[in-house]
Amino acid sequence: MVRPGDDDEVDRKPVIKPGVHLTLKVQDTAGRTLERTVRRTEKLQALMDAYYASVPAVTYGTGRFLYDGGRLAGWQTPAELEMEDGDEIDFFTELLGGGGRAPASAAAADEQPVPA
Repeated sequence: MVRPGDDDEVDRKPVIKPGVHLTLKVQDTAGRTLERTVRRTEKLQALMDAYYASVPAVTYGTGRFLYDGGRLAGWQTPAELEMEDGDEIDFFTELLGGGGRAPASAAAADEQPVPA
């Protein structure tokens, strides 16, 4: 028999306290979003890990998280960055590689004449 006040009946939902917690939104270039409530003193790495876990199409560690134009590091906290409830973090997939084509003169020098 369960009596009122027993630990079994305790509502185990997390208590979200204004000023202590805030909800942050991560949005990527494909339009995918993740909203998560975090403590102001919680490292942002937990939010970053949650984003990668929720988007299987994105390989872990292959992108950059930006807030107000600056790159975020996992060791930073919302309090350090003076984030507010509802702030948005942008995620961009890293683009690797050179760029463009070689100049026409370099391309012509690389061509070998075809023997007849």
